[in-house]
Amino acid sequence: MMRAAIVGTGGIAKVHARIVHELHGELVGVVGRTRASAEAFGIGAPYDDLARMLKEQKPDVVHVCTPNYLHAEQAIEAFRAGAHVLCEKPMAVSRTEALRMIEAADKAGKIGAIAYCYRGYPLIETLRARVAKGGFGRLRRVGGCYFSQDVFAPSKYVWHFTPGSVGPAFALMDYGVHWFDLAEYVTGDRIAEITALFSTHQEKRIWRGLPGEGPRPRGSATSDGGVEVDVDLEDQADMLIRFETGAAGSASISAVSPGHPNNLGLVADGSEGGFDWYQQSPNTYVERGVGGNVVHQRAPEALPAHLAWMSSVPAGHAEGYVDAFRNVVRPAWSAMRGEKAGYPTFADGLRGLILVEAAVKSARNRRPIEIAM
Repeated sequence: MMRAAIVGTGGIAKVHARIVHELHGELVGVVGRTRASAEAFGIGAPYDDLARMLKEQKPDVVHVCTPNYLHAEQAIEAFRAGAHVLCEKPMAVSRTEALRMIEAADKAGKIGAIAYCYRGYPLIETLRARVAKGGFGRLRRVGGCYFSQDVFAPSKYVWHFTPGSVGPAFALMDYGVHWFDLAEYVTGDRIAEITALFSTHQEKRIWRGLPGEGPRPRGSATSDGGVEVDVDLEDQADMLIRFETGAAGSASISAVSPGHPNNLGLVADGSEGGFDWYQQSPNTYVERGVGGNVVHQRAPEALPAHLAWMSSVPAGHAEGYVDAFRNVVRPAWSAMRGEKAGYPTFADGLRGLILVEAAVKSARNRRPIEIAM
């Protein structure tokens, strides 16, 4: 049994707690910003001190579910205490911090995994296998989107808006890293060049101390006790992308897109056909051809044999986000136990930061940026 601990008590931490339970692990400790928040989590011994929790509980793995700027130090502390780490995305706020995390994992001889949960959908593996076998021919166009309405409301404030908490971007760090990861994972190709245009549609947000808003930030006090914060990071990123093997396309990432709760999409055109897959309908994908389109359903038998375990119910029975999330954590835990398993690694987390930083540089300088392989 894996003895797991969680750092963080927000919504994503609750998902991790559910996964720990479903994988028959033991949640031995939860570390909150305050002891009260850890106690309110309702499961696991509550702490407000990571070092103390690590010393007293000695977990096998620490799930880091805190704001981005805390990831590096918390992961490094966990490695030094002898634990493996499963870290929420993005891995850190910079490639420098990510490299420190990788160095700490190597020094400790421990596994570092990233919660790129969307890799866990069975159809992602089905598409990846089909692309690798040339099922769509040579890919010519790869594109897609990640549209979210999460902060569409002018009154919405999330901790990401607090300066210094999220990193060099907002939409790309919170949403775009998922798209980057899926695009490279499914195609087996690497993004070689990015041209990015950033937009900030609401430049001021008001912190009111509500759940999910984080500690009181610096800014101008409002008459009702809030804090007005200047937001200088993008809430929309539009990108032209070229891949190493010559495929090109575009991706649009937005956190202010009304009517899109969580619309992550990956689309591609090849010399022999194309496909469209969207996370909001994860159990089907459309295969496109000049003679017509075919809707394929998720089915265990469509997966590579060694991955059939990912699809736990027959075709026609819906599998969703938590199932996909579990499909990512399960092999990561297996690797932590010394078994051979594939999972999103810290190297994959670093890759996401490299791509984000390239997009930030492109948007700032208004020119294409080549990405070193």
